[in-house]
Amino acid sequence: MPDESTEFLTGTEKEEEAKPFQFIRWDASGTVAHLTLARPKQNILNIEMLNEIWRAIESLTARDEVRLIWLDSAPECEGYFSMGVEAAGYKADMVFQMMDAFHHVFRAMIEVSKPVLAVVDGMANGAGCELAAFCDLVIASENARFLQPEIKLGVFPPLGAVVYPRVIGPKRAMELLLTGEPINAQQALVMGLVNRVVPRAALKETVETLVKRISEQSGPVLQLLKRVIFEGTWQPFDEALRHSQDIYLNQLFALEDSQEGLRALVEKRKPVWKNR
Repeated sequence: MPDESTEFLTGTEKEEEAKPFQFIRWDASGTVAHLTLARPKQNILNIEMLNEIWRAIESLTARDEVRLIWLDSAPECEGYFSMGVEAAGYKADMVFQMMDAFHHVFRAMIEVSKPVLAVVDGMANGAGCELAAFCDLVIASENARFLQPEIKLGVFPPLGAVVYPRVIGPKRAMELLLTGEPINAQQALVMGLVNRVVPRAALKETVETLVKRISEQSGPVLQLLKRVIFEGTWQPFDEALRHSQDIYLNQLFALEDSQEGLRALVEKRKPVWKNR
């Protein structure tokens, strides 16, 4: 087992050590940090994978030369950006740990204060959709699909309920979250969830051109710009997130319907609502 000190090495130091990650690929050797979700085939997020994402992003805190974080999915996960958290993460004895790990990722994205570009080529479901939505820029292929199905399980996405009104506006957020219906790439573009939709054949060139353009700018200026935009748009984010988490953990999970919805997910059946 590697020494724990190797877990937090950055940049070139990490390359000199054995790969510390099991579920992601991470290259922070240049001015662009490339984080690839790599848990075939659907990139289903477990606590360990979320912790790897968090550690990777957090390792950039003192790396002023890194201009941008590029987030995508591995070729072996074709058709999927991420299908969200694993079913076990919804169980009462696991939900807090899963939520805490998930929120660590988002706080790291805020604290590192570097623009994050998500590339979505396939399905972004549940927590995977929230992850893409929270990124500063999203480039989608025509194959991209976005879905927040939690309402059909008798729950709601606590982070999404805070993120979407700020990203796409409250009315569109209500429709997305209240219906639980998927939207395609063009709908996501109109909604403001993504910046650009391109044919799959043009995805690589489009992303590389944008990455190059951003990475040519001043790293500290990019960080300050992101901080100003974030604070102007999101404050008070932590308060809103804590409130949403409190309702999710202490009120939503007390409902019989939320427990029924999650049991139905595990048992692979349609939930039967009791409306209480």
